[in-house]
Amino acid sequence: MTSHKNSRELKPLMTTRRGVLAAGGVAATLLLAACGNSESKEGTQASDSGASDAAPALPEPTQSEAVSVPFDESKPYLEFNPDSEGPAVELLVDYRCPHCKLFAEAQDKDIRELVEKGYINYRVYPRPMLDKRTGLTFSNDTASAVVASWVEDPKLFWDMNEAMFALQPESPEDHTPDTAEVAEAAVKAGASEEVKKAVLDEKYREFVATVEEVGQEREVGTPTVYIDGEEWMGDGEQPGTLKVDLVKAIAAKAKK
Repeated sequence: MTSHKNSRELKPLMTTRRGVLAAGGVAATLLLAACGNSESKEGTQASDSGASDAAPALPEPTQSEAVSVPFDESKPYLEFNPDSEGPAVELLVDYRCPHCKLFAEAQDKDIRELVEKGYINYRVYPRPMLDKRTGLTFSNDTASAVVASWVEDPKLFWDMNEAMFALQPESPEDHTPDTAEVAEAAVKAGASEEVKKAVLDEKYREFVATVEEVGQEREVGTPTVYIDGEEWMGDGEQPGTLKVDLVKAIAAKAKK
C-alpha cells in the first residue's frame, strides 16, 4: 500500500473529558490519553458559542442526496461529494475512542445533513489506533466493517457508523466485542453476509493499517477534524459547534 504524507504540523481535536473519566477511572484515563486528545493544545480558532452563535444563511442546496465515491484502496479515506463547491471536511476517527463516540453523538446529525445536501466534501478516515493500547482487535474490526459495508453500498455508512459506536464498551473494564461479534453487528445494521465474511477474513486490515499511517504521519489523535486543511479546535462534544463553523465556511465559499 502507498504511504500518504502530509507535512503540515497538526494537533488533535480539543474536547472535554469529565463524563468519560467519571465512568472509567484510571483505565479510562489511560485510554483517553491514547486517543491523543488535549485540552491545553492550541489550534485553529473555532466558534465558542455553538448553535447560539449567529451564522449566515446557507445557499440553496445543490443536491437531494449524497454522492459517494466508490472504494479506492489507493486513497486512505471514504468520501462523499467529491465535486462539492463547499469546504473539504476530514474526520479521523477510531470506533474504540470514547471521545469519537461523544463527537458522533453531538455532530453526526449536522454533518449528515450537510453531506446529503451537497454542502461539503466529506472524507472519513477509519483508524485502528487504539488496538496498540488495548491489545485487542476492536478498532481494526470496526473500521474494517465500515470499509467493507462501504464497498458493498456507501448508503450503509451512517447506519454502520452508528452500529460500530454502539458496540463500544461503556468502560475499559467491560466486555469488548470480538471479531465475530463485530461481524454479526454489521449484518444486523443492514450489511450482507459478504460483509460479515470480509470482517472475519480480515480482508481490509491492510487498508485500515494504511489509514492509521496517515494519523501517525500527521501526529494527531482522534477525533480530529479539518476544514479545508485547517484543524478545527472547537468543542466536539457540544452539539451545534461544528455546524456553526461549517456554515460560515460554506457561505464564504459561496460568495467567491
